[in-house]
Amino acid sequence: MKESIWKSSPSLLVSASMESLALYSVFFTASVFVYLLLWRKKKNTALSLPPGPPAWPVVGNLFQMGGKTNEIFFTLSKKYGPLMTLHLGMRTTVVVSSSAMAKEVLKTHDHIFAGRPFMASAKAHNQDKSAMASAEYGPHWRKLRRVATAELFSPKRLQALQYLRRDQVSRTLRLIFEKKGNTVHIGHMVFYTSLNLLGNMIFSKSVLDPHNPASVEFKDTVWRLMKLGSTPNLADFFPFLAFLDPQRILSRTAMLLQKMYDFFDVFIQDRLAARRELKLEQSDSDKDFLDVLLDYRSEEFTVRDIRIFVAELFMAGSDTTATTIEWAMAELIHNPEALKRVQTELEEVIGLNQRVEESDIDKLPFFRAVVKEVFRMHPAVPLMLPHKAESACEVAGFVIPKHTTVIVNVWGIGRDPTVWKEPSKFHPERFLEGENCKMENKGQNFELIPFGAGRRMCVGLPLANRMVNLVLASLLHSFEWTLPHGIGGEQLDMNDEFALTLKKAVDLDVIPTPRLSHEAYN
Repeated sequence: MKESIWKSSPSLLVSASMESLALYSVFFTASVFVYLLLWRKKKNTALSLPPGPPAWPVVGNLFQMGGKTNEIFFTLSKKYGPLMTLHLGMRTTVVVSSSAMAKEVLKTHDHIFAGRPFMASAKAHNQDKSAMASAEYGPHWRKLRRVATAELFSPKRLQALQYLRRDQVSRTLRLIFEKKGNTVHIGHMVFYTSLNLLGNMIFSKSVLDPHNPASVEFKDTVWRLMKLGSTPNLADFFPFLAFLDPQRILSRTAMLLQKMYDFFDVFIQDRLAARRELKLEQSDSDKDFLDVLLDYRSEEFTVRDIRIFVAELFMAGSDTTATTIEWAMAELIHNPEALKRVQTELEEVIGLNQRVEESDIDKLPFFRAVVKEVFRMHPAVPLMLPHKAESACEVAGFVIPKHTTVIVNVWGIGRDPTVWKEPSKFHPERFLEGENCKMENKGQNFELIPFGAGRRMCVGLPLANRMVNLVLASLLHSFEWTLPHGIGGEQLDMNDEFALTLKKAVDLDVIPTPRLSHEAYN
């Protein structure tokens, strides 16, 4: 029946064919239009990003990242500019390499770049939700920040706990004094000191006892966590691999964190028991960090959150302090004239019959210049922690899309030849001259931001400054330092090793000789 109809009505066949052709034409035209529209949008988006090196399909620029990432970024920025785009796997990344661009990102548009990008290892024990460094920008993070700023690191609290820092430094100096000319590993010595300084401020107890296996294991756990945190993770560049944990970074991080939490739980449970049984009445000035944190317990801030907070304090405040002081000692030994000048200043201000006090630091302009120069040349965290754009933002005529990872190359900013004369030279005097003499490392001068700037800058900066200044000044004032085997300072290996923290490639081993009267070491 159908066949007869078509045969008898060829005009119907032609009409149907024309109708189908028209439909196909409309569909094809619409498809091409949509494709061109999407392609144009993609092209415009790509054109609006800051410039950067060509990227391979799928892997992007990952193959260019072998070696010292901070130096690679710095070299590429010379060609592509202080705002540069890289495609690291599936992650679009913008690298900031100048103080002007850092100011744009960390001050002008600070609220937009206050996020944290996805980090697979931060999923361990929900650190991405509870830890201040990795938590998303929001109400919980603001509460943690407020507690840390107003209660833990306030000038009043730090001043009240000054005696704990003094006592721990005194113990370290006595330990060095008793070595009687034997070699001291500066990095390890200061790392132990930093951990015990933090332990005393948090728990009112030293956490490291070489005769206690638990405390030795704790020290090793901190070291391993810091090393693991600097390991490139495929799951960060290709988030769809996160559930596989291909390098076992997430599982190993979780295991090490659990060990750390178990260690802290002993202190926390003992304190909770004491507070219940003795109903301790303490003045505000007598409270250590743990008491303050326990006072803030609530349904939103539990004991679990407290131990995560405490773990973060130890990880952020130990290795970075030790690394900075080791670099300072290395630079001064490598530059004996600067070492002589700083020790002369210490001797004139303090004398050889007493140790350094925190109140002395403001009277030591050259020493403070030395510390600033070390922060410039050897920032402990050379690339800071990465930021994330919470929304699209225009910076310097370029558009940085939402969810873009933003990395600030603090190391590169400190080596910028347009800002610093002879940037590769250790020259503390630069901070005693001209406008530089007013420069501080507190997040306002973007040429010198070793602790970051803006909302996400290191909240522990006030404590870190006190620890670095007191420990370093005490070591320099209390001892003469020489290299073993008669090696001259100019022969000291000054190469670094890139990781989460910028360590010396070769550990600094030195021999101390007492400078002060014997009574000063008691």
